[in-house]
Amino acid sequence: MKTESDDNDFINIEHLKKYMTLSPEKKLEILEEMRDFFWVSMPEESKKVWEKLKEKGW
Repeated sequence: MKTESDDNDFINIEHLKKYMTLSPEKKLEILEEMRDFFWVSMPEESKKVWEKLKEKGW
């Protein structure tokens, strides 16, 4: 049986509330850190596809 807490495991509401109170500059800083993390963890093949899409204006 699923409980309400099971639905909230993926999104922590308290962290989201805290994030929403941050300044725009701090939010941007966090988003840039996330972007860097995802870029580093992305497989090389995906990076090549991403670069090709950027060249085509996507």
